[in-house]
Amino acid sequence: MRFKISLTTRLSLIFSAVMLTVWWLSSFILISTLNGYFDNQDRDFLTGKLQLTEEFLKTETFRNKTDIKSLSEKINDAMVGHNGLFISIKNMENEKIVELFAKNSVVPAILLNKSGDILDYMIQTEENNTVYRSISRRVAVTPEQGKSKHFIITVATDTGYHTLFMDKLSTWLFWFNIGLVFISIFLGWLTTRIGLKPLREMTSLASSMTVHSLDQRLNPDLAPPEISETMQEFNNMFDRLEGSFRKLSDFSSDIAHELRTPVSNLMMQTQFALAKERDVSHYREILFANLEELKRLSRMTSDMLFLARSEHGLLQLDKHDVDLAAELNELRELFEPLADETGKTITVEGEGVVAGDSDMLRRAFSNLLSNAIKYSPDNTCTAIRLERDSDCVNVIITNTMSGPVPANLERLFDRFYRADSSRVHNTEGAGLGLSITRSIIHTHGGELSAVQQGREIVFNVRLLRG
Repeated sequence: MRFKISLTTRLSLIFSAVMLTVWWLSSFILISTLNGYFDNQDRDFLTGKLQLTEEFLKTETFRNKTDIKSLSEKINDAMVGHNGLFISIKNMENEKIVELFAKNSVVPAILLNKSGDILDYMIQTEENNTVYRSISRRVAVTPEQGKSKHFIITVATDTGYHTLFMDKLSTWLFWFNIGLVFISIFLGWLTTRIGLKPLREMTSLASSMTVHSLDQRLNPDLAPPEISETMQEFNNMFDRLEGSFRKLSDFSSDIAHELRTPVSNLMMQTQFALAKERDVSHYREILFANLEELKRLSRMTSDMLFLARSEHGLLQLDKHDVDLAAELNELRELFEPLADETGKTITVEGEGVVAGDSDMLRRAFSNLLSNAIKYSPDNTCTAIRLERDSDCVNVIITNTMSGPVPANLERLFDRFYRADSSRVHNTEGAGLGLSITRSIIHTHGGELSAVQQGREIVFNVRLLRG
């Protein structure tokens, strides 16, 4: 089994790694900067002492030991307060003229034996775990009488106090960074816990969600922008789930209600037939009645299977150019005898060609016309108008309602929905016609909508042009 690291742990470790990297780089830059600062400080200090010694040397003539003694005294005075300072003056034959040590200073042999071959450049040497820095310079001195003489002045200093400071600082920074690792892990864990609180709320909501609490939602306004969008999509998902579950629940209730009537009729008629001996004509009437109920059940089953195939994208369309005007005129002729019985008329205006399956489109428009005639009052007109635009054909069907107009027209396309509940048992349909129509239109990539205009309902079918 693969070991999984939690997101909180990952972010905490990443935060700690970033913090540690930043502090290690900061410590490195600090130490490098301080080393550079001490280098410049030592260079300026040694250069200053070298220039001062050079001035002292030039003021003396070196005609006798008194001059050397005076020079030594001046240099000694200049070395007061500078522990670890060393000044040497040699002639070109490498003979010592002056060699002075500051109090408590220990000069390495490498400086005592220095011949001055590296001039005007600070060098660094190490002996007995002590670092020394030195500068040498060749100086020409002209006595009051005689020729110019050349000397080599060497100034050196013990940088032990710098080294000690840097060692202590490095040690402190090391342990500081070690402690920072644990502090960073804790702070990373704490901030991650706070930052991921909306995710935990989402997890808690998802784990507590049941069929009785589908109305619960998260509040995206309380979450950071990076998560608020996810929370909104999470809420949208629950909206879809709630809608789907509500439709499924309504569908289950509706289908149970729709099946109850024909099943009850079949049982009642069968029980009536078995109650006593009857002649053949009575049995034939009962069987015919049962046959009608079974046909109704068969149509309902076929319609439900059609809707299920449509929702799962299993409908196979035989697409070709369909002349809607011709198809609608044929349907008009088909429904005219039924409409004439109640003084109703059907008109078709306009023309348009779409890409689709003619049989399915014929079924869709047949359902719309059937409902228009069935639910419109006598002596009214159902008007069908075709309008074309750049890429679509709009089929607009207008009819007057005989009863009250449904408050929510979108429900007209729900399964088993009937606008007039008083006609539930007085019609042959099962309330699936408009649902099938919408599925067919959507399968063709079109749109179906209904709007109210006074006592009229206007259906608008929008299909892609052929």
